[in-house]
Amino acid sequence: MDKSKLDRYLSFISKDKKQPKIYLGCSLTHAPKGFREQVDSLKDILREDYEVFDFLGLVDGTPQEVYQWDIHHCVTDCTVFLAVCDYPGIGLGYELATAIEKLKKPVLAVAHEDAKVSRLVTGIDAPDYTFARYNDLLADVPKMLKRII
Repeated sequence: MDKSKLDRYLSFISKDKKQPKIYLGCSLTHAPKGFREQVDSLKDILREDYEVFDFLGLVDGTPQEVYQWDIHHCVTDCTVFLAVCDYPGIGLGYELATAIEKLKKPVLAVAHEDAKVSRLVTGIDAPDYTFARYNDLLADVPKMLKRII
């Protein structure tokens, strides 16, 4: 095969293989800065293997823009929703319900082994839902994610 045909073939294969899209949701409003920084570090680690959607956060956008972006782009368009449930968040709960009940997305929900998590979240029995505890967010969660993708 000549080089130009090989290049076209390789280009076709790379376009055909879609990188999984991850949306990482978590509590922001009531979470401490150190936790939010760890979540940013986790997103950087995950970017080595996945396309990771970014939420608007605590500063950017109006409340309506945050809703549109987080629900109608991030949750709707992700391949897998990763919910870090260390801190309670109404927004995170809404995202979880949308992903699980409405969109039937695969969801990995995680929480630190010492975090208090609602029994509603730990008791979800949807077929594509997994809840797991971690000890080290940056070391454990990427491995957990690889097991379900």
